[in-house]
Amino acid sequence: MLRSIAELAAYGTFAVLLTAASLAPQPGSAESSATTMTSSTPSTGIAAQPAVAITTRGALLFATKGCTGCHTHVSFPNARMQVGPDLTAVAERAATRVTGLDARGYIRQSLREPGAFRVAGYTAVMPDLRLTDEQIESLTAYLLSSAR
Repeated sequence: MLRSIAELAAYGTFAVLLTAASLAPQPGSAESSATTMTSSTPSTGIAAQPAVAITTRGALLFATKGCTGCHTHVSFPNARMQVGPDLTAVAERAATRVTGLDARGYIRQSLREPGAFRVAGYTAVMPDLRLTDEQIESLTAYLLSSAR
């Protein structure tokens, strides 16, 4: 048991480092200037930021908050432990899960209230990650954009 916990911790640390390195802006590229440019608004701090920056931050959060410990996703091909649903094309499925909620609303509520919805076939309960509104928006943007 301790060995598997240690392996999971080591994997998480490694995943964070690899993700951070792969998401770091490359000098001189058009994308790097777009991802580092921010002009936040006083209300949320993220509304005026480029979508690329928010999505990139969401991908980094997906790795650092431990989402890959329970969910698989095409962006993280080495994530193998799946106690929660595959989130690769969650935007397509989320739009049809709850009447009255679009995909964005469903994902946001799932992140704010992890026990609000249960997916058939999965018994694990998603933990409350105590995400800020900005983190929820970043993760939501990432999950909605990554339906590839």
